[in-house]
Amino acid sequence: MARIHYPKKEKPKQNKTWYKKQSEHGLSAGQIVFRVFVAIAAAALCISYLSIFIDPAFMSLPYFFGLYYIPIFLINVVLLIVGLIKMRRYLVLSLVALLPSLFFADLFVKFGDEEKSVSGDEVKVMTYNVGHFCAAAKGMNAEQALGKISEFVSREAPDIICLQEFHTKDTATLGRFLQQLPYRHRYLYRDNGAYAGNITLSRYPIVNSGTVSFSRSTNLCIWSDIRINDVTVRIYNCHLQSYSLSFTNIIKRMSKKGGFTDEVKTVHEHLAQTTLRRSEQVGKMHDHIATSTLPSVVCGDFNDTPMSYTYHRLSQGHKDSFADGGRGFGATFSIFWPLLRIDYILVPENVSCDRTSITRVPYSDHYPVSTLIYF
Repeated sequence: MARIHYPKKEKPKQNKTWYKKQSEHGLSAGQIVFRVFVAIAAAALCISYLSIFIDPAFMSLPYFFGLYYIPIFLINVVLLIVGLIKMRRYLVLSLVALLPSLFFADLFVKFGDEEKSVSGDEVKVMTYNVGHFCAAAKGMNAEQALGKISEFVSREAPDIICLQEFHTKDTATLGRFLQQLPYRHRYLYRDNGAYAGNITLSRYPIVNSGTVSFSRSTNLCIWSDIRINDVTVRIYNCHLQSYSLSFTNIIKRMSKKGGFTDEVKTVHEHLAQTTLRRSEQVGKMHDHIATSTLPSVVCGDFNDTPMSYTYHRLSQGHKDSFADGGRGFGATFSIFWPLLRIDYILVPENVSCDRTSITRVPYSDHYPVSTLIYF
């Protein structure tokens, strides 16, 4: 019997468009993790921007995002680079989060020389936390540190210098210290049989002076009205910290080996308390500055970074001498240089300043900051 051949039925064609869409819009596990990480890093960076406006007494958590601004910023930069190379669809979020950093960059680092037209009486102002003369480089004792600092200041020849954490066993010796700056105002407290505190020394006459005291704290702020030719300027010399645990001590403790996790936890508990006390101190200083009709210069160790409520509040009505006339890295604390900037000179908004310098000398754990101000 002849075999009958039936025509083969064609199999229905599969719609590959659906699969294509799945491959285009579906996310792998790695992509999901990367997207989440980008979102978290971007959110953390945005909170660090907002931290400068939020009083830690009201809400302390944003403070920590501002404290770690530089590491958070660097993480976002790395994610942006990865996005540019491999995952371009995710780089927009990192880019948008990083854009506001352009407004804060000159608080940390400045490049190039900016020519400025200045006029008025030139006054060189310096601030220097001398660390009780016991925080110098290894192999240098307190007496040697004192001598080196005296030599350095004499070479730099500031017209006004604000010293924090000055330490002496005999106040009678102060008359021999930097005699080229004869006008001085000091506030020293008893410290284990010696004296410690803040001193302001000036080539120009001090016509009035006083203190802004902080309750339950050895830290303080002193102010001196200094007559500079035809202008009287109020110089604030402050050292902010609380609970005998400064930001510098915190960094030292965290940098020690052993028990790192416990130290981090302990340190952050102290930090939460410290920020509350510092908020109170900043409020007192801000109110005192507001009551004066004199132009004011705020100098000192704020124990806080530029991404902080402390810096933002004290900067109101002032401009940052480093941002206005500095060059290079703005870090002032030797440990973890060039990340930590905690010492400042803030000048009135209507005056010019130039040639702000941060000199990396090993005579303290802080570096001195100086600037030329034109009144």
